[in-house]
Amino acid sequence: MANRSQRHPQLLRIIALGQGSETICSLAEALQVSTKTVRRDLADLRKLGFVIKEDGDPNEPKKLSLTRDAIAKVHLNFDEAFSLMLYREGKHAFDGTLIGKAAEVAFAKVGNALGRFEKDYVRRMVSRVRCNTVGGDYSQHSETIEALMIAIEDTRAILLTYLSARSTEPVTYTIEPYGIVEHRGTLYVVGYSQRHAEIRTWKVDRIQAAEVTERSFALPTDFDLDEHFAGAFAIVRGEKPVEVIVRFMGTATRYVQEKRMHPTQQVELHSDGSALARFQLTSTLEIRSWILSFGSAAEVLSPSSLRSEIKQEVVQMLAHYHHQGSTTDGRDGPS
Repeated sequence: MANRSQRHPQLLRIIALGQGSETICSLAEALQVSTKTVRRDLADLRKLGFVIKEDGDPNEPKKLSLTRDAIAKVHLNFDEAFSLMLYREGKHAFDGTLIGKAAEVAFAKVGNALGRFEKDYVRRMVSRVRCNTVGGDYSQHSETIEALMIAIEDTRAILLTYLSARSTEPVTYTIEPYGIVEHRGTLYVVGYSQRHAEIRTWKVDRIQAAEVTERSFALPTDFDLDEHFAGAFAIVRGEKPVEVIVRFMGTATRYVQEKRMHPTQQVELHSDGSALARFQLTSTLEIRSWILSFGSAAEVLSPSSLRSEIKQEVVQMLAHYHHQGSTTDGRDGPS
């Protein structure tokens, strides 16, 4: 039996070709599913905006038809259309995938709906706004992302072949995917790993193969992506809550005032021009690298474990620069 992602386009095609002759029973027979499944699929499609009508004699099976405009018309004013076009410029994580291709078609339709004057304005203004794009190239991972989306939608397990950062050979095992996360242009899948008996996060770039299995799983009713990553500075999360306190000095003080790096971030300004920033996290791995990027303009006050880790990192860096080895051009370094 086809899964829901496969049935939906089949349903729409059969209804459209039937031109008002199809019924719930005929659809169920064509797709070899129960009438209950067809009704549930129709309800899902209507929630997505597809206009599927039921007409006919009250005493006879209702005839189904699909309106010419499959999705109800959405009226956008110019500001809304322009904002969408501008927003698209900074969102490229799904480029090259089925999702990205569908987005391109949708944005092309928005662009074509604009008048000549509006098109000229959008073209001129979009060229004057630059959005840096970082992250992976997922055009080579289109099949993987499609498999993940199907498995997430149908709550089916995935047979995953994964090469972690610490491994030299890929490992294959089963996971139950809960959702996909995008962070700074990089895609991750979150789910339960039977192999590790815990919820984990996998970087899509490192997935070498993903096969949707027939085994279904139940998504935990208490799982929420936002809550799951609440204690993470970015993607990495831990189990024990910890308060991170950092003193920022010089130009870094203004930066930490202007940039909100985490929902729990609180900044306290001092009369000497410095600032204390507090973060409530469950892992210090990612914030450690961020703090180090400020050099001497940032000092960890708490926790002591993070302070020690950064001190050790600085000592190792200093040792590199004190080394009297050769420079990159082969000459001896300065004395």
